[in-house]
Amino acid sequence: MTRSGPSPLPPLLQIDGNRYSRDSLPRDVQDLVLQLQRADAVLAHWRRDVLVLKTARTDLQRRLGAGLAGLPSQAEATTPTPTPSPEPSPEPEPASETPAARAGAVRRAKDRVKGLFRRFGGGRED
Repeated sequence: MTRSGPSPLPPLLQIDGNRYSRDSLPRDVQDLVLQLQRADAVLAHWRRDVLVLKTARTDLQRRLGAGLAGLPSQAEATTPTPTPSPEPSPEPEPASETPAARAGAVRRAKDRVKGLFRRFGGGRED
């Protein structure tokens, strides 16, 4: 059986360079530390989701380029159609947040992308 929720506080906490005994902290301060742990867990989850979405977008962009490779372009048209300006490049993730920094993260990201394709692409993964 798995348990949900934050892990219990360790007996000795280090906050802003100062050490505190868990038992010496008031209950409301202990609750604040637990809420901070929950917030950190949510942020870590969102970071993973962003990495998965970036991977999916990159793959979709690659597949679009491959699909358009054999088609003639409209470069010869007399009236050029306006093209949307390219999106600004996203800021690079810190080295500790890249999938290569964590063992198995690439495999998990690919599995999640496949799941997203199945969910939103009608089951097609070609």
